Amino acid sequence: MHQATLRQKLLTTKCCPGCYLEGINLVYASLRHADLEGVNLSGANLSNIDLREAAINDAEMIYTTLVGAYLIGANLSGTDLSGSMLVGANLRLANFVKSDLKGADLREVILRNANLSHANLTGCNLSNSDLIHANLEGADLRQANLTNADLLYADLHGANLSGANLSGANLSGANLSGANLTEAILPKARLSNANLSDACLVEAICVKANLIGTNLSGADLKGAILTKAEIAGSDWTGVNLEDAIMPGNSDRSEVKHDDAVDDTLTLVTDASLVRDRST
Repeated sequence: MHQATLRQKLLTTKCCPGCYLEGINLVYASLRHADLEGVNLSGANLSNIDLREAAINDAEMIYTTLVGAYLIGANLSGTDLSGSMLVGANLRLANFVKSDLKGADLREVILRNANLSHANLTGCNLSNSDLIHANLEGADLRQANLTNADLLYADLHGANLSGANLSGANLSGANLSGANLTEAILPKARLSNANLSDACLVEAICVKANLIGTNLSGADLKGAILTKAEIAGSDWTGVNLEDAIMPGNSDRSEVKHDDAVDDTLTLVTDASLVRDRST
């Protein structure tokens, strides 16, 4: 069927599962509740489209433009959105379970309460995005840009955030238990009351991070840099601090730890830094 005919059919019936619509222009189209399961919309322009509560699961949307799109409550599970542009899109309550968003541009999107569990978000740009209460359990966020993102109470249990940039991000109350934050960039990140138990923060940069009341029990902070971080009331039970650089002004009494950890809680391990502190 000719693409123009398919377009008219879609706009009229809002039903076109499995249709080939690559490169189609659907700017400002109204397709709320549409059935687009398995559709091919790669390279299409869907800017400002209304796809609220639409079924777009298992679809192909590679390099699709969805700037300012409304996808509230939409089902995009298993959909390939790699390289797509979704700047400013409203994706609240959307389902992205096991979706591929590798390299996607998600700046300033609203993903509040969205389900992104086990999604591929490697190298994507989520700076200034709203991910409050989002489910990112087991998600792959390697090398992702989450600068100034709001992840308040987000679930990142078992997520892979190695090499991710979380500068200035709000992770207060977030669940990062068992997460991989190897070489993650976290300066000025807010992690107060977050759960980082059994997380891997090897060589993570946590300069001036807020770790007040944070649960770090069993975490691996080998080689991590926590210069000027706030750590009052945090739990360091069983933490590996080998070669870690701790806050220069920290008070051992502010850190909760057991006797086994007491001997391994090293404030500064670099000899030159110790000399600097004594002057």
